[in-house]
Amino acid sequence: MNLLTSTYETNNMTEFLAALKLVSGEEVLSQVTHVEDEAGDYFILDNPIVVEEVQLGNKVGAKVSPWMRFSREETFIIPKDKLITVVECDSEVAIFYEISLQKIDPEREPSEQINRSMGHLSTVDQARETLEQIFKKKDKL
Repeated sequence: MNLLTSTYETNNMTEFLAALKLVSGEEVLSQVTHVEDEAGDYFILDNPIVVEEVQLGNKVGAKVSPWMRFSREETFIIPKDKLITVVECDSEVAIFYEISLQKIDPEREPSEQINRSMGHLSTVDQARETLEQIFKKKDKL
């Protein structure tokens, strides 16, 4: 169990921070609950965000926005057949996700799952640098 992504299982439900690739081509970061019950096999997305890679001169950056920009809802249900893949995120992405949610909604309370005792919550510039390092690792693969 990864404490930073707070994975837990109860009653056929699993919750974790995930990167999701939808059949539409969209890529989303979200706190996810996987549910498999009599209603079907689906994922509940809580506070999903879209992260787009942008080129800033000779540097790579990230543009963050809510997945559903014109909705005030924070929770969405996605049937499993609408997903290509779902992967659990590591601690660096978990911290970036929390910082991004704060940037999108400054009045939002920080998550209980990610706090200063689990790692340093950084400034936007520090988060950008962390993301650049992640993208550099990705480019080397």
